[in-house]
Amino acid sequence: MAQQDIILIHGTWGSGEGWGPFADELRGLGLRVHTPTLRHHGTPQTHDVWDLAQKVRALSLTDYVDDLQREVEQMETAPIILGHSLGGLLAQLLAARVPNAGVVLLSPAPSRGMFALYPSMLRLWGPHAFTWLLSRPMWPVSLETFDRRIANVHDRQDNAQRHRAHCAESGRAYREMSLWFLDRARASAVDPADIQSPVLVVGGTEDRCVAPGIAKATARRLGDGAQLRMMRGADHEMASGEHMPETVRLIEQWAREHRLVPSS
Repeated sequence: MAQQDIILIHGTWGSGEGWGPFADELRGLGLRVHTPTLRHHGTPQTHDVWDLAQKVRALSLTDYVDDLQREVEQMETAPIILGHSLGGLLAQLLAARVPNAGVVLLSPAPSRGMFALYPSMLRLWGPHAFTWLLSRPMWPVSLETFDRRIANVHDRQDNAQRHRAHCAESGRAYREMSLWFLDRARASAVDPADIQSPVLVVGGTEDRCVAPGIAKATARRLGDGAQLRMMRGADHEMASGEHMPETVRLIEQWAREHRLVPSS
């Protein structure tokens, strides 16, 4: 029997290198783990992020999904598609296109038409609105803001290490997602009927970056095939730090239920 593939889709300002121990834990479940980096992303330690910023600024959500589809088409098995944050939205868009074994959404970003005007999200994302409108590079927030509004229950030393690896994000992609009513191409639209595989949605009760209501709304929208698990005390960065073991446990439980990992 072929080893089950899983693709991990990172979120805003990230790269495939950022999964770290989380990817190792999934390998320990017997999964073949793929950690692609979205186009024109990378860490300041290995890339010229100023150059990348000028290239990433006008990329569409559709550009990202096109690249991910090509990656999936090279895999031996129909993969589990896992996405975090912006990657959670991309995971849904990808799952609507390609055969897959299941979908895992960790604090997914909102899809088209979803209410997202939560106070904590407005405080974090509101200042970037003109960047989105003008398709400019969306640079990472300060470490202080990252500590307070994204990884708010994480260890500060760990936050500093993660923050140093951030790069610019596409202003256009964020316009398509956050100002969806301006996008005639409907790039952030997810049709639940196109996702027929089992879905696990995980949210954090202390998430200030993508409010807990978004995870709940995503699970409702995806229907009976979606399981919702809310992690008490977890912030947005649930794939790292003290809440990572619980995140892995939830994924393992769901994967065993659907016979996606070898029996223990």
